[in-house]
Amino acid sequence: MKDFLQITRTEINVGLKREYRFFQISDAHIAYIDEKSSEIDVADNSRSHNQWDTLKLDFARQFGEHFDEKYKKEAHVLLETLMAHALSLDVDVVIFSGDIMDRVTESNIRYLKDKLSKFPKKVIYCPGNHAYNDEFGKKRNMYERFSGLIDNPEFDCFECDEINIVTIDNGTKKITEKQLEKLKRELSKSKKILLVLHAPIKLGAFGKIMGEKLGDYFLLSEADGDNAKELIKIIKENDDHFIAVLAGHIHGEIEYPITEKLMQYTTSSALIGKGREIIIK
Repeated sequence: MKDFLQITRTEINVGLKREYRFFQISDAHIAYIDEKSSEIDVADNSRSHNQWDTLKLDFARQFGEHFDEKYKKEAHVLLETLMAHALSLDVDVVIFSGDIMDRVTESNIRYLKDKLSKFPKKVIYCPGNHAYNDEFGKKRNMYERFSGLIDNPEFDCFECDEINIVTIDNGTKKITEKQLEKLKRELSKSKKILLVLHAPIKLGAFGKIMGEKLGDYFLLSEADGDNAKELIKIIKENDDHFIAVLAGHIHGEIEYPITEKLMQYTTSSALIGKGREIIIK
């Protein structure tokens, strides 16, 4: 199974007392069916696979990433392979940076709950824009459907000894006052923050290059409202309090400074076996 994997290893030195190991997985877009799946779930499964068979190749070409026939496996197979690899690395935490499911269906929820309940490591789950797609193709807030997968989908945090992992749902690119207040509260603590988003932030060289390459649909920018503007301001003004920003969504691997002190890392899609091993020390 290891021949599926394209793993990037990233080291970040911020002067901690020990070394911490994380593994980031993004944009798996699983579409799973089982014996309990409804006709709607089965139809969604077929639609998702047909769609991503083409799209994952298009994204890989756009970013100059490797792609061949082995990535035509079902999405959940690639996700499971990446999770097994993370386990072999003995990481502290696995980080899902959005769009693990292609749609929020009962089959996908059931599958992920089963897998995560048996997984021996902590998994941090940040929602993505596909977290708002239900089995009827409608876009709506479905936080209640994530019960048992994500404790607090809008804003979650997990303290891993010296590191505070914070997730902010920006899948719709609509930042709330509640998210801003919670982030300010976490910034008042002494621990440095590893910030996890789905849509990357449009700042610095990263924002310019990605804006020209993909357009603003894939980026959180100041044009996305006053609260988005405020979030970006908070990050810029407190860049020494953040370890890094992790994101996905663009289905490409990019590493760029968003300020002079702060790096943003986007991890490409699990659909082509991409994952990121992150060592923070």
